[in-house]
Amino acid sequence: MTVLFLLFLAIFFSPITLFSQTILVEAEMGTSYAQYFLRHPLHSVKAVNNEVKFLIEYAPEQKKIIRAEAIAEVRKFNSGNSNRDSHAMEVIEALKYPTVSFKSSEIKIINDDIEVTGLLNFHGQTRGITMKGKIKREGDFLLVNGEFQISLTEFKVKRPTLLFIPTDDILKLYIFAKFKIPE
Repeated sequence: MTVLFLLFLAIFFSPITLFSQTILVEAEMGTSYAQYFLRHPLHSVKAVNNEVKFLIEYAPEQKKIIRAEAIAEVRKFNSGNSNRDSHAMEVIEALKYPTVSFKSSEIKIINDDIEVTGLLNFHGQTRGITMKGKIKREGDFLLVNGEFQISLTEFKVKRPTLLFIPTDDILKLYIFAKFKIPE
């Protein structure tokens, strides 16, 4: 009876164990980044955050990303103009909502194209987004480039104004993440 039970366990759990082994890999800090782009009729603004924490759950046997997450402090976005950045922090209420985060629900990879769907939490609001981009392997590294856009209005952010003219409602976001994948 014991042998039969052990045989059952071995058969039942072997495929799960074989396919369920995954590792968590954090992207290289400093190399990886998130950047936003916001357009105003008089000028456009770009700001970069090089301290975003990107994390993937990776299945080495399948060479596949199972899930992805990211979190960033909003005050770390730098446009190169401290007055503009201070105003941006007021607009997005950075003291009340200090981070922006993302958790994937589905990842599709076809050749070097990647599509990541999930929930973005920004300004205290959570909305579904889909990021499209490219993925490639370079030696021990997995490189992911992607972009998506959000509506400031949907995230309940009051559009910044200059000379009483508001910015566009669309905020475009670009990401680059570099993961060292163990062999």
